[in-house]
Amino acid sequence: MLSLSGCGAKESDSTYNLFTPNEGKELPLVIVFHGFGEADNANNTVTVSTLTSDAAQAKRPCYLMAPSIEDDVFLSESNRKELYEQLKKASDKLISDGKVDPEKVYVMGNSFGGLCTVEYMEEYPESVAAAIVMCPALTYSRNSTTELSKIKDIPVRFAHATNDNVIPVEVSRSAVSTLNAMGSPDASLTEFTDQEMLAAGALTGFHQADFAVMADGSFAEWLFSH
Repeated sequence: MLSLSGCGAKESDSTYNLFTPNEGKELPLVIVFHGFGEADNANNTVTVSTLTSDAAQAKRPCYLMAPSIEDDVFLSESNRKELYEQLKKASDKLISDGKVDPEKVYVMGNSFGGLCTVEYMEEYPESVAAAIVMCPALTYSRNSTTELSKIKDIPVRFAHATNDNVIPVEVSRSAVSTLNAMGSPDASLTEFTDQEMLAAGALTGFHQADFAVMADGSFAEWLFSH
């Protein structure tokens, strides 16, 4: 279940869970992709729990879509694209219903969810206002790195632990370097030290960049400013 903390409501779909604020029209929508093997925890990731908390919703009310992604979907590009299409249709419905501001649709994800974030932007570049990409598993899809030109105009912040022992930080460094070389006006990378990761509650494998991102309020402030 989504961590509602007494705020808002949850709707379930076979593909995703939707957090709905108590009130408000044309609010932002955040699509949050979890990591590989976390389908059963999709609604309780640190990103979802933080953004749907009372404190966060009081400051920045928003809808939040949290897809639950089985491993076989993650491992198949065609299955991932089908998922993106379903999410896009759902977000378009929220927009047409007057609930979501079409200029404030954001995407973020950690690990395989970071790959999904990049691919979703590449699939629908005109529909994403900004994104946060955390320790992305871009090495699992060559297309994700060869099609970066599609997202060069989207504000995007990458986040990665310098000593991530699952997905090397060079993956994010290369993506940001490529985007900057293409003339991206707002592509950047924040690297977290071991100390910063541990202080945020990450494990010593340092692959939970989402912990450090959620502990640093500047990321959410940056995201919702677009």
